[in-house]
Amino acid sequence: MKAPILALAALIAVSGCALKKKEGYALADASDDANMICERVAIPGKVYPGKICMTAEQWARHEAEGERMAGEAQRRALSTAAPGQGG
Repeated sequence: MKAPILALAALIAVSGCALKKKEGYALADASDDANMICERVAIPGKVYPGKICMTAEQWARHEAEGERMAGEAQRRALSTAAPGQGG
């Protein structure tokens, strides 16, 4: 019974190492860098949150882009006809 549990624990530990580094994101321990701000974020399909580290400038760009995209989605939704109203 212990062997499957240990194998599962090892698989979970190794799966975190398989993540690829994306532009603007640091997956390693960036908390020792004074310029990095780290946040725990939800990852779809994962039980535990992930950690994303970016500089203050990168976080500001990330927030601004999120607000811009939300605004675009709202404008698109308001410009379409209501269901049953026709084209």
